[in-house]
Amino acid sequence: MRLILRGVFWFGLYLTIILFPLILGVIFFDPRQAVGPLVYLSDAVGYIALALMATELALVSRLQGVAGAFGIDSLLQFHRQIGIASMALAAAHPVLLVADRAYTMKLLVPEAATPWPVTLGFATFILAALVVGLSVYRRLLRMSYEVWHTTHGILSVALIGVGAAHILGLGRFAAIPIMRTLLIIYLVFFVGMFLRYRLLRPISLMSRPWEVVENRLEHGQSHTLVLRPVGHEGFRFEPGQFAWIGFGRSPLSTDKHPISFSSNGDIPNHDGAIAFTIKELGDWSGGIVPNAKVGARAWVDGPHGVFTIDREEGAGFVLIGGGVGITPLYSMLQALETRTDSRPVFMFHAANDFDDLTFREELAATAARMPSLTLVTVLVRAEDSWDGERGFVNAEILTRYLPSSLYRHFQYFICGPTPLMDAMEEVLPSIGVPADRVHTERFDMV
Repeated sequence: MRLILRGVFWFGLYLTIILFPLILGVIFFDPRQAVGPLVYLSDAVGYIALALMATELALVSRLQGVAGAFGIDSLLQFHRQIGIASMALAAAHPVLLVADRAYTMKLLVPEAATPWPVTLGFATFILAALVVGLSVYRRLLRMSYEVWHTTHGILSVALIGVGAAHILGLGRFAAIPIMRTLLIIYLVFFVGMFLRYRLLRPISLMSRPWEVVENRLEHGQSHTLVLRPVGHEGFRFEPGQFAWIGFGRSPLSTDKHPISFSSNGDIPNHDGAIAFTIKELGDWSGGIVPNAKVGARAWVDGPHGVFTIDREEGAGFVLIGGGVGITPLYSMLQALETRTDSRPVFMFHAANDFDDLTFREELAATAARMPSLTLVTVLVRAEDSWDGERGFVNAEILTRYLPSSLYRHFQYFICGPTPLMDAMEEVLPSIGVPADRVHTERFDMV
């Protein structure tokens, strides 16, 4: 209930921030500047578009309170959808002005004699199109994550600055002193929040370096990196959480990636070492990670995330992992074992084939030691000698192993390829699992 109330609070605050400039503009508007209804509507969508774009900077600034209420993957997905929505509103703004016939079509293509605020409005639209377009089509354009991440940040800050200048230069609502003050506060606050996360937070990490002490090859074309704190004690984390990690001389590098912990946060190693397991999927995970040498400098920003058994109460746990998505679930399982938790745990471990089963030996050993654990391995492509489950994790396989009298009261944690998580979000409710007991972690949109 507390988590729901926090979610309601943050969403209510979000709507208030978006709509407050409009409310203030209506209250203090000078009726002598009255115009047609389409112009009012155009102004409204323009203000909302800029407010949405400004709050986008906050959504990706790793605010603990917001992430705790919704989860970082949900925030990233929301960030993506709101970005598209703000782009649509930004496009509607000049179209409505032209439709009112208060402005001509030249508004859409500025000329040399066009007033500078109008030109800045056109520039704002172009910047918004670049921010959204590069994000949506990054993979199609084969743009690396590192290049996109840097470009996205620079373009976003430029977009907010140019958009604010466009509004302040035009007048009407922005001519009201209290409105100008509010817009400047919005600009300073949200850009400052973004710079705090992009600049000040990395600087604060400079006194907390880590080093690679082991780089271990795992099944499933994955590597486990064991990192040890240098000159500090490190930190504890909740099983299932993640951190942003990167390499290099400075934490100011944009080459950081969100990776789940694969070690046990309850009982850290004597030297504070932590572990991450990373599958070879891209330039960073397939090039930098496999070649990370022992002694290499690393930077860790964490822990983050609410995908953890420590925040959910239930009669037991069902862990469903595919591929390297088994990583946070393995961390959870280690914690449950060290706590001697007697509640039933069902682990469904899915992979394409036997060689893709990351941690297969470790999970088998844990199952042998842990009476409360039921380990079910499901392979898409299996040899004739395979005596386990075949195909995909589905309702039939789940109900075959889960106790019919209890499974609706378990907590379900799912991590893996998008098709697996999408399928489970449909399958689990279909067999009677309440939606609020289904938890997923997605990083495919990062």
